[in-house]
Amino acid sequence: MNIIERKNIFENQSFNLNVPSKDPIYISEKFKVMRISLKKGLEIEPHHGSHPVVFLVLKGRGVFSNDSREVELGENEYITYNETESRGMKSLEDLVVLAIRD
Repeated sequence: MNIIERKNIFENQSFNLNVPSKDPIYISEKFKVMRISLKKGLEIEPHHGSHPVVFLVLKGRGVFSNDSREVELGENEYITYNETESRGMKSLEDLVVLAIRD
């Protein structure tokens, strides 16, 4: 029997001053959920992925980009990328994002 355990998405969340922090929240054979934390001004350079992904902003504001455009997102807003689309993000303020991917 599985025990139901309540967790907080911000538990043990921290910002690294020089690089984004990436923390696994849940990993299974079918999908992965990661928490990404970027201190204000940090960036994940645009790069091509090999999987679809959803980025949901939990805290802060950031600019998310693909091959052809940029969009600014704030708390409770999200963006999706297909498996071959370029993706990047830059924090306009301290930013915490939930990434859900296959």
